[in-house]
Amino acid sequence: MELTSQGAGTYWYLPPECFVVSKEPPKISSKVDVWSIGVIFYQMLYGKKPFGHNMSQTAILENHTILKATEVEFPPKPSVSNEAKNFVRRCLEYNKDSRADVFAIAEDLYLKPGAGKKSST
Repeated sequence: MELTSQGAGTYWYLPPECFVVSKEPPKISSKVDVWSIGVIFYQMLYGKKPFGHNMSQTAILENHTILKATEVEFPPKPSVSNEAKNFVRRCLEYNKDSRADVFAIAEDLYLKPGAGKKSST
């Protein structure tokens, strides 16, 4: 479903397309929510936001932090599975046309039971 209203939210969790200045408000779809899911998962895994962690909302807006967030970087610690990183990457895909929607992300291997876990044999 595509909506035509601006929507609202805290800047850390909004995708780049919500920051593009245009005469027309951005079309909001479930891909906005997928970006937010990526930010939330990253924050749960690493204890910080992937973009603008120590910045105020004003600074994020003034510095175009999210518009410049073309690629997510993962710190070396804590150790996180490749499946988890790939899930977050899919959610935080900069180009909304390439970003998975809610239905596609729900089928991600990382969300399946046992994903990213080594068997104890």
